[in-house]
Amino acid sequence: MSTKSTPREQLLGAGLRLLADLDMSVLAKSLSIAAIVDEAGLSHQTFHNVYPGSSRAEERGGKEAFVEDLLTHVSLQYSPPDEPGAQPSVELAVYFEHLISGLMRRRMIGGMIASDHAGARSSLAPEFDAMDRAAESAIRNRLRARGGSVKRPLTVTDLCTVFVALLDGLAFRETLSPGTMSAARVSEVVDSLLDWAVDPVHSDRWQGAAQQVDAPPSLEPLDPSRVDIESDVIAATEALFSEHGYFSVTLADIASASSLSVTDLKRLFPSKVDIIVAALTPEFERVLRLGRADARLEVEPVVALTRTVNRLAEFVANNRAMSSGMLLALSFEQFHEPGTVTTIREHLPVPSALVPVIESGQRRGDFATDASALELATILANNVVIRSVTRSAEPPEEVADVVLRVFLSGILSR
Repeated sequence: MSTKSTPREQLLGAGLRLLADLDMSVLAKSLSIAAIVDEAGLSHQTFHNVYPGSSRAEERGGKEAFVEDLLTHVSLQYSPPDEPGAQPSVELAVYFEHLISGLMRRRMIGGMIASDHAGARSSLAPEFDAMDRAAESAIRNRLRARGGSVKRPLTVTDLCTVFVALLDGLAFRETLSPGTMSAARVSEVVDSLLDWAVDPVHSDRWQGAAQQVDAPPSLEPLDPSRVDIESDVIAATEALFSEHGYFSVTLADIASASSLSVTDLKRLFPSKVDIIVAALTPEFERVLRLGRADARLEVEPVVALTRTVNRLAEFVANNRAMSSGMLLALSFEQFHEPGTVTTIREHLPVPSALVPVIESGQRRGDFATDASALELATILANNVVIRSVTRSAEPPEEVADVVLRVFLSGILSR
């Protein structure tokens, strides 16, 4: 039986090869002026007024000038969900709806055009970046809502890249076969994969519990010139928390930023909470020390309370990234890892700085309330810490003033 191709098969094969190598600018040039002016609702004369000259007369004008202008200003017609300059944030289902409602088709065509034309690449790059940021923001929001850390060897950036590619692929599939994947189903799929990818207690347990307990020795010798490695780790952690937030940072990230192996880092600090405690303890001890001095000098309770609250607000403001981590650990990890909460409360008992002052005021009759000093101190400390963390633009003295005005109005003797 003959295997020789027929002329028809040869012609079809040649056409397919040419289609695969087709320059997208050729397709753009196939647009007719009549179709363009009809779509724009303008006249042929207007077109030639805007793009004077004639390509047929070997002038750089007319349709050739229009095509070049079109490719240089090609757009996906994509608008970021928030104001210009703001961090984009959008629900995952909404983003996917945008993709399958025509954005994915424009993204694919734009990508093909950009592969052949430098001007198109430059024009489309900001829109491609904005789409990626919007999708990554939606993924990061879901990570933050879960708490915990991304399981190693993945990083948050790796995970976002994978999910953006997954969304593109699913949108492409839905574009080809409508009804294959709904936006709600995509949201469920992402949640399911995140459940697998996130370790809720930040333990980085991807090598097994036994290896975590009996960590192998480090293969890299420590630099003998590093005299205070703990301070290096604390500084690196604070920088990472400030840039990425408590939940998005893992021990592996901190180890890398500190130029340590994960094994050596865990010898110094078994968890992120241990780093927070080490960083904040000296600053908190100062608050306690100055409070004890006020007590020995018998400073009036209202004055002493005002001074101590100001010191607490200053303590949080000067250590905002670590204080935010402390607050998040207390808020979210009490259900996943109660020992974390115990560690913080034992080493950083913030209300304890206020208890002696409130007790003194109650004994003197300055504070007329039957509530326990510890309960009042806890309420006051929580308000100071939360406001200091969430109102970064407010100076410490303003935070203290606002909180005390409300608090003292409820407990001062009339």
